[in-house]
Amino acid sequence: MKTLTDTFTINNMQLRNRLVMPALTNNCAAPGGLLTEDLFDFYRSRSAAVGLVIVEAAAVRSDGCLVPNSPGLWNDNQVPGMEKLAALIKSAGASAAVQLNHAGARCVPQEGSLVGASPSGFQFRSDIAAVILTEAQIKELVDDFASAAGRAVNAGFDAVEIHGAHFYLLSQFISPYSNQRTDSYGGDIQGRAKFPLEVVRAVRNKIGPGHTIIFRLNAVEQVLGQEVSADTRAFSRMLADAGVDLLDVSYTGPAIRQEIDGGAWQVVMSSALSRGDQPGANIMHAKVLKEASGIPVITVGKMGNQSAIEAALEDDHTDLIAIGRQIIADPDSAGKILAGRFSEIKYCKECFNCFSSIRKGTKMKCALWP
Repeated sequence: MKTLTDTFTINNMQLRNRLVMPALTNNCAAPGGLLTEDLFDFYRSRSAAVGLVIVEAAAVRSDGCLVPNSPGLWNDNQVPGMEKLAALIKSAGASAAVQLNHAGARCVPQEGSLVGASPSGFQFRSDIAAVILTEAQIKELVDDFASAAGRAVNAGFDAVEIHGAHFYLLSQFISPYSNQRTDSYGGDIQGRAKFPLEVVRAVRNKIGPGHTIIFRLNAVEQVLGQEVSADTRAFSRMLADAGVDLLDVSYTGPAIRQEIDGGAWQVVMSSALSRGDQPGANIMHAKVLKEASGIPVITVGKMGNQSAIEAALEDDHTDLIAIGRQIIADPDSAGKILAGRFSEIKYCKECFNCFSSIRKGTKMKCALWP
């Protein structure tokens, strides 16, 4: 049987164990996507025991930030800070990845021509008008993702994670719920997958074969159902064929359609398991995509629980386990889990202060970790 303390190799990246700190938005960067001491402290205190740290969504364009103070990789001035962060993480013994994202129609208000970028004009925020992308703009964004990936590896990161989940821009293209295009970027899964696959191939061409590419995707979008769809299984195989090394299997909760002014509407949804969901509720979804894609997977979703960890590791359900909100609440969670000291963990209260604070545009707050 697998154990958490096993080493694990992906491409040329060797992890010291199977625990992952996933991308956790904390809204602590400075204007212009530059990094701050608060952000360095956040990662310093959580890198000591995990095998892999995935740095929160770095915007690939200045008009793609998902919170007001997102880190960025859209220009070379941001590389020195990222270099310091990658070195900090690796000096603690973890491997370092950074997530690349454009928030699309889930952007915060900001300047730029592609604020609110979307496949079909679905509005996800009442204060951001959705902008339907032209094919030329899509090509521009492919280049933006590739350029950001190049800066990431130049800064010393071992891997990049392409964010294709949670109804940010790439996720909006993948989903039949938000992609109603009738050109080559819409329609069936081959069309809806075209843009994200172009991003994957461009990133691979930019960073070469030796660096790891992770892709974060929704196993389930509850607005469409509660099981992994045939389209999602097919897409996972396409990702592997395009050069993705590792799937980060996430989740989107029930979406709520809200009417807003002028007959338009917005979508409100969650990217985390709710209080009512059982620990490890995403394990079987990850297993489905592991089998469909033929490549390793990360499982996330209340995975700080001992029984959930044991269930995930048995019978080849998953390869890596991510602990998100739990490592916010107790920065020493990973070390305690690896040592089997579960009784010492300060468990996440599922109060969602972390989510509500960043949605208000403030630094992330936690009831247990000030």
